[in-house]
Amino acid sequence: MIHIASINDIHLNNRRLPVFSAMDGSNNTFYPCTFASAFGGYDGRYSHPSISVGSMVILVSHNDGASFFVIGSLISDNDGVAINVNGLETALDAEALMGRATRTNPDVQTARSPYLRNEDYTEDHVEDIHTEIQDSYMNVSLPHGLTLQGHPRVSVQIPAEPDTACFRVSAGGDAFNKVLNAVPFLDRLFNYITTLEAKVVALENAVVGTLTADSTTAFNEGVALNTAVAGSGSAQIALSQDLTAKATSITSAVIPTTASQIRIDAEAEDCNPYVIIP
Repeated sequence: MIHIASINDIHLNNRRLPVFSAMDGSNNTFYPCTFASAFGGYDGRYSHPSISVGSMVILVSHNDGASFFVIGSLISDNDGVAINVNGLETALDAEALMGRATRTNPDVQTARSPYLRNEDYTEDHVEDIHTEIQDSYMNVSLPHGLTLQGHPRVSVQIPAEPDTACFRVSAGGDAFNKVLNAVPFLDRLFNYITTLEAKVVALENAVVGTLTADSTTAFNEGVALNTAVAGSGSAQIALSQDLTAKATSITSAVIPTTASQIRIDAEAEDCNPYVIIP
């Protein structure tokens, strides 16, 4: 027998299996209720729907009501309005019958959203296969392919088995460095790191080998000049110019002029047509 009821309690039984009770609109209570696996079954093969207290579920009784299994659930009106029927001929015909034949402000569009290569697909169509828990969902769509969205994350977890485990992305059956463009990117990255390292070494050598000696000499000369020409306006100007020249000399010695070796024109990029980076 089939029942439609609302879950009002979820707990673990003495075998630590999740069970729950449910109540229908006539205050009939159904217990114990548990899951029926719609995809796969037994020995590590199972699936179960997402439920919570308040979920409206479809139950089937077993053994004359001794136990009940969830075989489906109902969609709330708030969730159901997210499913569109754009492009369906029957939906368009229904709108015409309801007096919207002019289609000046139609509820149903003549076609569903077109596939756009570099744009998120965030809809749910009646023809799609859609599984969602609030802001995380998986959608399989004929025009849009497979869409995954996760909040707060999308995690790909690979086992620690180097001989067999891998994360593989292919295009046209080929997965060797042509989809994610990994090797050219890593080559450029390490070349740039090498350039940065050279600049840091040059800067350290300049600071240690030049700054200590030249700055001390310039300071001593500046003190001597300042003492010799104290009170003389023109001499003070000459002193300022001399110290500026010495400071410029020291700065040139301290700051290395090692140029970055990474200069790649946009036309020379080995652009990957499969990777889109905003």
